[in-house]
Amino acid sequence: MSGVEQQQPGQARPVRRTVVGQAAFRRWPASFGRWLAGPAGAGFIGIFFTVATAAFSAAGGIAPDLAVEGWSGGRGGWLVTFGVLAVVTVAAGAGLWWWRNRLRERLGVAYVVNEVAAGWTPEQKEGFLGDVRDRFAVFRPVPPLRGFDRAAVWPCGADASRWGGDVDTLVRHFQVASYDPDGRDAALDRSLFVWAPWPVAVAFGHRVTGGERGPALRVRQRDSFGRQGPLRVGPVEGGHTFQGQADQPDGGLSGELRVQRHPVQLRISRDAAAGSATGREPVPQVLLLVLRTNHHEFGPLPRLPVDVTQRAAHDFAAASNDREPIVVELCDAAGLTLPDTMSTTLREWRYLPGQGETHHQWQDYPQIVAAAAQWIAEQAAEAPDAVILLGAQLPQEMSVGLGIRSARQSGWPRELWPVVHSVSSGSFTVPRLNLGR
Repeated sequence: MSGVEQQQPGQARPVRRTVVGQAAFRRWPASFGRWLAGPAGAGFIGIFFTVATAAFSAAGGIAPDLAVEGWSGGRGGWLVTFGVLAVVTVAAGAGLWWWRNRLRERLGVAYVVNEVAAGWTPEQKEGFLGDVRDRFAVFRPVPPLRGFDRAAVWPCGADASRWGGDVDTLVRHFQVASYDPDGRDAALDRSLFVWAPWPVAVAFGHRVTGGERGPALRVRQRDSFGRQGPLRVGPVEGGHTFQGQADQPDGGLSGELRVQRHPVQLRISRDAAAGSATGREPVPQVLLLVLRTNHHEFGPLPRLPVDVTQRAAHDFAAASNDREPIVVELCDAAGLTLPDTMSTTLREWRYLPGQGETHHQWQDYPQIVAAAAQWIAEQAAEAPDAVILLGAQLPQEMSVGLGIRSARQSGWPRELWPVVHSVSSGSFTVPRLNLGR
């Protein structure tokens, strides 16, 4: 087992109550603006226009009586009151409406990739997507590949040989959704929300943003109901481009970073129709890498204790030299010309949330992605002729960020094949989807 790198989060400093109150007072316009741009904002503005309409109607009803009776009897005062109320509420409603539109234009365009894989637990997304539709100036859902046959999308086993072509089609769908012939969206910010298997998210981020003309997309966090537990977020939380110079692997990670090595015996099956994706002779070396950012099991890798002390004992027991190799059943749908059985070492890059937490902090995502990409590049540099397989347990936004980062990562391998775990069968599949440069 390799060495361990750890960084403990710093202790919070006590803050005086008056400072907290002043900070809250300074933040309330931004909080009100986020609320105004949401679904309730339109109804709130509608109240002003409704009151203005009623006030104008009341003033219009008093005007004929004044024409007959004159300003005596106090009706003139009511006319002025209703007139002023109508003008003030119209002005306030128009101002809030202008503010709301400016906030929505500031957020810009929202692209939604919704590619649900077979075996996923259904999620209720309408509320979250409705919030996105209300808050952004432009809402652009990317057409799904096969909307009427959900079980056939991104399959495991021998059918995984079509993943590469499906990702190409998905990228073309995005290009159609983002087509802007009039240039109206050119000045708007572009945000991305993704539901997709992690290799699809990585490949999508790499292919869409790579190249000289690749758009700069701001990946935003979305609601999640995965095995880590429910996570409710707002769609306007600050997004990450995963391209900035500040997103460096030494940016001060606050969790626990560890690298584990496990002896593995691969038992490889293949489909005769899969053919060969590489055109090479069988290679003697396979590099099996795994990125794990939560406590849950990953196929043969068991669940990790949440308690740090228990986890240390678990890792010490796992590092014993006399342990039996982990058996991994692998379906080679990519046609990598691997032998039926072979022994190798599984290298697990593990970065877990802090003590007592189940999710990473959103602001740490760029640094985590940068550190993971750097580690993959370093492992590939140590074995330039090896077939590199990559498994991962990543939040969706980290998967997209890893793809964006990989297009700019120095030393990123030319060929990198994902390993997808099937919960129903318990086996792994290598789909024909190259995540390399």
